[in-house]
Amino acid sequence: MGPLSSDTLESLTSNLQSRPQSVEQRRLAIATEVQRRGVVTVAQLAALFGLSPVSVRRDLDYLERQGLLRRAHGKAEALPVSGHIPSFDVRLFQNVEVKRAIGRAAASLIRPGDTVFLDAGTTVLAVARAIPAQLLETGNLTVVTRSLVIASELRRFRGTRLVLLGGMYVHDFDDFVGEQVESSLRSIRVDSLFIGTDGVSLDRGLTTDNVLEVGLYRLMATCAKKVIVTADSSKIGRDQFQAFLPLDEVHVFVTDSAAPPDFIEGLRARGVEVIAVSCA
Repeated sequence: MGPLSSDTLESLTSNLQSRPQSVEQRRLAIATEVQRRGVVTVAQLAALFGLSPVSVRRDLDYLERQGLLRRAHGKAEALPVSGHIPSFDVRLFQNVEVKRAIGRAAASLIRPGDTVFLDAGTTVLAVARAIPAQLLETGNLTVVTRSLVIASELRRFRGTRLVLLGGMYVHDFDDFVGEQVESSLRSIRVDSLFIGTDGVSLDRGLTTDNVLEVGLYRLMATCAKKVIVTADSSKIGRDQFQAFLPLDEVHVFVTDSAAPPDFIEGLRARGVEVIAVSCA
């Protein structure tokens, strides 16, 4: 990998100057940069963030212990994302700007008076965070979720009726599972379901390695008038172990502009509305 160009360095440095310079946020920015670029040297990170090489190495050591990247001699490498599902905390650091753009586009589909189901996951969390405060305060919304983080994000908006489906909490996925959740899903009806996925293909639809929750995903789809999938382009073509929802049950697919054109065309041929957002 070559050195950062002067234009890129100037742009990124300008962005960094506007960021709060807490240790946590700096480490988040470093992890995000490694994830975006794949491989970054210690020298590049030191120049980009205005740190000493010693400080960069200390941050990289911490991030490696958290499972967010891999250290190598003089550099940091992004972790491969195949064969397992990273924990919720790890996924918070991945494709941050893309998820924010997808979240804004998906949130724009919510209308006053809607009852929406926001499932767990970091991309759906971005949807929750993008819902305008005015809509949450005065839009007569009902939000159903099984995510503790999403519920915590929305709890301060007293104008929104918030329904948290309880059960056994799974820390790695930030969701509730179990018989209580399944029972609730069989008795509710929502206007829209916002759901993420670990993988998606034209042949198999939405897929996951989280086989313990496949039944829950299917129940969620049956309780919604409209299924809206939020997934960045890195999930496209990723074929996970268990298929849980065919594409003919998806109404809207929100992704980013890096999605392969043939995949977008295939979705539209199946009657799925596609929203591909630009993250520039």
